[in-house]
Amino acid sequence: MQWSQLGILLDKDVLGLIYLILLCESTDANIALKKPTKLSSIYDPKINEGFDYICCNSTYAVDGDRRGTPVNYNFYCAHTDIVDNEKPWWAVDLQNVYTITGVEIFGRTDGRHSIFICILFPADDLANFDVEIIMPTCTCSHWNNLEEGDEINCHFQETESQRITVNCPPNTAGRYVKIKRRDEYRLVICEVEVYGNPKYRVDESGFAGTVTTYACGKIGYGYVGPDLGTSIAQSNIQCMSTCITKTGCSAAEYDKKTQVCTLKGECLNATPASLYPDINKNVFLIQ
Repeated sequence: MQWSQLGILLDKDVLGLIYLILLCESTDANIALKKPTKLSSIYDPKINEGFDYICCNSTYAVDGDRRGTPVNYNFYCAHTDIVDNEKPWWAVDLQNVYTITGVEIFGRTDGRHSIFICILFPADDLANFDVEIIMPTCTCSHWNNLEEGDEINCHFQETESQRITVNCPPNTAGRYVKIKRRDEYRLVICEVEVYGNPKYRVDESGFAGTVTTYACGKIGYGYVGPDLGTSIAQSNIQCMSTCITKTGCSAAEYDKKTQVCTLKGECLNATPASLYPDINKNVFLIQ
């Protein structure tokens, strides 16, 4: 069995319910703005400098503020700590699959010194790193399984820079953008802007507007997770479209024999083991 993308399992008897079309339009919007982020570790100024100030959370790299200098003694940049045997990284979940056209990365511009004590930092807080675009696999906990996804290396930055423009190869598509150092030194990122086009659009008849999403399916498997409700559905597609419009729905489990559609929440143990073999069922994981 292999993973299949949304639209592979289309029932011929259900036409007009969902249309999957490739988008051609371009966008100037920063698709990373305010999206979920994660950092491999977080620098703690109170521990490292003996003075507490606002700093360092992963979300500061997508808050829309490009400034790399302190503001009222606070430093609104994502900032990792130095951890033995760990290559620091930062990642953003774009919450959809996009064809990535470009990535802008902004570093610190404050002279590379700590805010409260005069210890100069080497000018390589944003150097020796890769920019990767990741297409996730169909696992339950995406953040914990980034290494399992298909990766495209868009850029390697050897030297330090306060601003870096990355142009990915044509047709580079993915859901996550990850910036990872090749060494164990700190990583400081003040803002990341990502530009691209949604790869798929799902139009659902009967609903106002358009829902943009991406899903992958597992044929012949059920899903262990909290039930959000059941209904009768005429096809895989009808079941999946119901999940898309249901808040908190992470997976649509369709029983081909009984035509029962079961909507599921986040899997209980956040591992691929939440899938179990069942020849009568198909599962679509909404990403």
